[in-house]
Amino acid sequence: MKANKIERLKKACRPFEFQEKLFSLDLENLSESDRFYLKNYGIYNMKLMPEKFMLRIRVAGGRVERKMLAALLGIAKQYGLELLLTARAQMELHGLTVHNVMEVWHRLQKEHISTLQTLTDNFRSIVTDPYDGAAEESRVEVYPLILHMQSLFLDKAEWMGMLPRKFNAAISGTEAAAVHFYGNDLYFALAEKEEVWGFNLYLGGKNSEVAQPAGLFVLPHEVPAMFEAVAGAYRTYGLRGSRAKTRLFHLLCEIGMDAFVEKVKEFYPHGIRTQGETASGKRNTDALRKLKDGTFGLCYQTRFGKIDAESLEALLAYAGAEELQIRLGIDQNIYLLGAKEEHVPFKMVPGASLVTACAGSSYCALSLWDVKAETEYLPIEKIEKHHIRVGFSGCLKGCGRHHHADIGLVGLRTNVFGETQKAARVFLGGEYSRGKAVARLLFHAVPLKYLSTLLEAVIDEFESSEEEDFEMFCSRYVNRHSSHFMTLWFLAKLYLDTPIQLEILPESILYEKLLEQRSFPHFSDDENYIESIKVMMHALWDDPAIHTS
Repeated sequence: MKANKIERLKKACRPFEFQEKLFSLDLENLSESDRFYLKNYGIYNMKLMPEKFMLRIRVAGGRVERKMLAALLGIAKQYGLELLLTARAQMELHGLTVHNVMEVWHRLQKEHISTLQTLTDNFRSIVTDPYDGAAEESRVEVYPLILHMQSLFLDKAEWMGMLPRKFNAAISGTEAAAVHFYGNDLYFALAEKEEVWGFNLYLGGKNSEVAQPAGLFVLPHEVPAMFEAVAGAYRTYGLRGSRAKTRLFHLLCEIGMDAFVEKVKEFYPHGIRTQGETASGKRNTDALRKLKDGTFGLCYQTRFGKIDAESLEALLAYAGAEELQIRLGIDQNIYLLGAKEEHVPFKMVPGASLVTACAGSSYCALSLWDVKAETEYLPIEKIEKHHIRVGFSGCLKGCGRHHHADIGLVGLRTNVFGETQKAARVFLGGEYSRGKAVARLLFHAVPLKYLSTLLEAVIDEFESSEEEDFEMFCSRYVNRHSSHFMTLWFLAKLYLDTPIQLEILPESILYEKLLEQRSFPHFSDDENYIESIKVMMHALWDDPAIHTS
């Protein structure tokens, strides 16, 4: 297999050896190879927005010291920068230019704030539950394990930029959590075997796939060695041809899980144990949560990852006065642990604990929407009422994790319905908390102004089912039928004069029930309902009565 151009760059000069060239680059005339090397140091720039730079900051396990946040705040205020929290519990500094990016990067190094290996072909920040070790459901505190794993690769010549592609890792020692990690390349999931707590190993997840069980159980003290073994097998045997097919997922597709596990064994010094019983409990995100030491955890909701300097300054002052721990969550919010009183002193941001939003067009040239601002088009009240998780991405790269949510959205622009306008792809049916299935694409293009109408119809169907949980509703009702039928069903709901409810019945019988409704238009003999869907989509957006009802 011919190596791709990035692999050829690595052979010419390893990313670790590029550091001596950082301050001699012409930042106004960067080549694609320059941009690759810069990414290994957490410095991001792209050809589509050559005048803008971003720095991504590594935060191990989401735990951040007040001193570090204060330093970041001071730098942001001095240079007029914006701070974003990412969906991997990291932070980003936006608004940098050719004139100050290297100065700020150097300042961060002096403050012992790492940006190393947060982009491109590296191990990204290892993530976990923000209440790791503190929640009543916590069985194994994993933060020490994260630090050990990180020490194996961080600032090491043999690892910096030398993986076939990026590698996301997660570990959870919490028996019931509000966040889930099956979208990672590697996931150590809390498990029990023979009345001993440890971890089952899952491999091959990514933004559009769920990680699959490797059939292995790992004791806590063995986790760093297993991490290193998986990393060694991936670095040695991973595919390095087409960049589109170099994730661990693609290697597993090519050789199979069993074959890859055999390769892992080559690097693993301990005995192999077959998998135990995964603990996959699920709970809602709460603004206030009692911890096992009797204190409370508080969730400070950002504006879908955005936090201004004034708000962060106030938050730091409060955390300092109350002597609270600060942790970042993969839901783009900030958690304060150790509160003595059962009280939330912060103003809530509607939807912030349930909607994961990518950076959006204000910060990323690949995004077609200003995603964080356009969350206003969502039926937030209904989403919060039922604790429905929404993943909102501005492009198909999926930084909003739209495949790993109850409702997934991807922004696009289309002229299908007349003039070019913003529209969204809509995904439904993610069974993310157990790693069973990703959400399926049901609607290819829903104009932005009608998005809320459609989503409300979907949520109304869920309410009619009387299921307590949207994920379970999808598992029992939505995912038992073809994607085309479910698209047709939800479109039909907007037309029907007489309410009709989704039941646990064969698809053919449900279709007959639709046909019985006189107000249901535009039928086709196409067994996949494709022509009916096309006609109904166009009719829907042209019918003002639908949008005013």
